[in-house]
Amino acid sequence: MPYHQFYKHFSERALRFSPGLKSIEEPAWDHLVSPLELRLPKKILATVEEAVRALYAVSRRDHFRNQLEKIPGVEPKPYKSVLMAYDFHTNEDGEAFLVEVNTNASGYMLSSLMEMTHAEIAVEDYEPLKKLRATFLNELGLSQKNQATPFIAITDEDIPQQKMYLEFLMYRDWFKSFGWGTEFCEAKEFKVADGKLLTGQGAKVDLIYNRLTDFYLEQPEHAAMREGFVDQLACVSPNPYEYYLLGDKQRLIQLGDPAFLKTAGATEEEIAAIAKVIIPTFDKSHFPSTEEIWHKRRQLFFKPKRSHGGKSVYRGESVSKKVFERLMADDILIQRYQPAQKMPTEDPRSVLENWKFDLRFYVYEDQIHLSVARIYQGQVTNFTSAMGGFTAVRFV
Repeated sequence: MPYHQFYKHFSERALRFSPGLKSIEEPAWDHLVSPLELRLPKKILATVEEAVRALYAVSRRDHFRNQLEKIPGVEPKPYKSVLMAYDFHTNEDGEAFLVEVNTNASGYMLSSLMEMTHAEIAVEDYEPLKKLRATFLNELGLSQKNQATPFIAITDEDIPQQKMYLEFLMYRDWFKSFGWGTEFCEAKEFKVADGKLLTGQGAKVDLIYNRLTDFYLEQPEHAAMREGFVDQLACVSPNPYEYYLLGDKQRLIQLGDPAFLKTAGATEEEIAAIAKVIIPTFDKSHFPSTEEIWHKRRQLFFKPKRSHGGKSVYRGESVSKKVFERLMADDILIQRYQPAQKMPTEDPRSVLENWKFDLRFYVYEDQIHLSVARIYQGQVTNFTSAMGGFTAVRFV
């Protein structure tokens, strides 16, 4: 449909889906979702599906966990993690490369509304939302919490100031549409009393939908939330244990090591599926000296091990000597530079000629529930360009 019509329909659908959006200034939808559709070869999806299944299978094995550095309080839990996402770059040859695994990924609701707008499909008929509801119910069941009328606390820090605050509102309205109790709760406001985890308002929590980037709940102000997780007073999803298994960026280094995978009990098929997508990733100690890293910087990419949302990431080609020296003093990982693919276009005069995209696959356990592209200009996805943002992807 024409672009202006797409955004008109999207806005109308969003307000019907989430009346809470009326409480804020109308978002710049044309910077968050795109009216475009991206077509890519099916082999990319097949590669990603194989890799996700292999990564999940390997991460469940005792031999895998036994090789990881132990983190106090981060122990196995019966539940998994809702709304995990695997982010990939691709190339013109139809190959896919794993950039990172996210355990608190944003964009599912925006992407769902975008897809429903394209297909003109009703909310109640949209399969990815049905699957998402089932994952929350499964988490509640695995943790033996109330599934009929659960109380869900949506948490983060400074929630109204979050870039994706509008999605917080969407989730709150979506949970309420099932008759579930729900409220926002700042992560520092949780309390433990009489063996229960309570919100700041005193409501007993069954499940925390966790958008916090204190991935291991290490900060002192999150002590009550950590206690609730450790003692299973409430289901925390996504949770620190799943981050420990797959989201911690140290795993990118380990998963690229065939010897590590063999010791972890991976099959030859699993090792091959993972090897297809892993970007060579290293600690600083892999290199003989920082001078060697500086010399090779143009082929490298630097990022903190606990970063999120593209924060403090640097392409080696553009890093200054001063920034490089600061990075060498931090706990970082170093990846081979694997550029994002440019938007395919047959017209060299197209405004999209210099746009890039990455792919995000929303996953529960080892199943992909939703695939979406993010198109952008610049170094990282930034939601600053009109007609950029979450974009429909079709594998053909």
